[in-house]
Amino acid sequence: MSSEKTPLDFLGWGRQGRAYPPLKENEGIGRIVVEHRGAYELMGPSGSYEAVLATSSREQADDPTDYPAVGDWVVHTLSPIDNRRLGILTVLPRRSQVLRRASGSAPVPQVVGANIDVLGIVLSTDQEIDEHLIERYLVTAEGGGVSPAIIINKSDLGGGEEIRELLIQRGVQYPILLTNAHRGEQLGEVVKLLDGGATLALTGASGVGKSTLVNQLVGDLVLATGSVDSDGSGRHTTVRRELLVATPGVVIDTPGLREVQIWDDAGLDAVFNEIADVAMNCKFTDCSHRDEPGCAVTVACDDKRISSDRLVSYLALCHEVHELSDEIEDYQRTQRRRRDSRSN
Repeated sequence: MSSEKTPLDFLGWGRQGRAYPPLKENEGIGRIVVEHRGAYELMGPSGSYEAVLATSSREQADDPTDYPAVGDWVVHTLSPIDNRRLGILTVLPRRSQVLRRASGSAPVPQVVGANIDVLGIVLSTDQEIDEHLIERYLVTAEGGGVSPAIIINKSDLGGGEEIRELLIQRGVQYPILLTNAHRGEQLGEVVKLLDGGATLALTGASGVGKSTLVNQLVGDLVLATGSVDSDGSGRHTTVRRELLVATPGVVIDTPGLREVQIWDDAGLDAVFNEIADVAMNCKFTDCSHRDEPGCAVTVACDDKRISSDRLVSYLALCHEVHELSDEIEDYQRTQRRRRDSRSN
């Protein structure tokens, strides 16, 4: 790839919160900037290189989340292990991650990005706002230890303040920023998300202007952008997750997502905190907040202290997680049976 060297602090190491790990001879540290099928692109003080997971590391990976993802810090060899690609020896512990259910029929997790400080959920004033999808993004961020922020792009078209008010009334209690990706002078609030060398990941539907926003933040035309159709839908111009240096900070661009399947309930109580707080007063600790006697949540919903639409969204996500848990259990049982049959 390239021999151009990038200091770790330019890649966000200062936000890692840990000491530089001891390295053996022929070892270095880098950050995953692109993930391919079975291969990766690294950037760091040793330069920019292609890499693959070393055999020893591959054998120790028991779960899909054990494999490197964009944003991971890794210890790698300084010399190739297969003629041209470096070997990834260790994935350093993550301080945060954006996790979702992977596409496909198997119930397995996928790490969308690692060591992220802020997840910027990008909306557009010329597209319909899906509050339920936004709540899924928020739950995913909170569940992985990432601070979410909502970025309303194309504010020059009007309607940005109305969307902000709609989200506030909905119960969203996170930063809501209005911007125009085509006007650099209007990116001030978004640029602040990169303060201190932070890692900002941008996500959202196609056509909201993520790639244009990334190009402005990075200061160069590094990502292709596409037009938006007359119905407001946009083309998928980002086809892979990619980490780019913005100086200060780094930006991770992600492909447009039409849906987000959450992986667990770790962020539910934080996003729906008004429901979680009231639920502490329910008569039963395992209250489903539907028709049980002594349910404080349904009472709060009846007297308008809790939005009925928010409760419907919360219960739907709880049900989805419960079904996913059952699906995972069945899947793991099937996998064990297959392994046992092969060993007999």
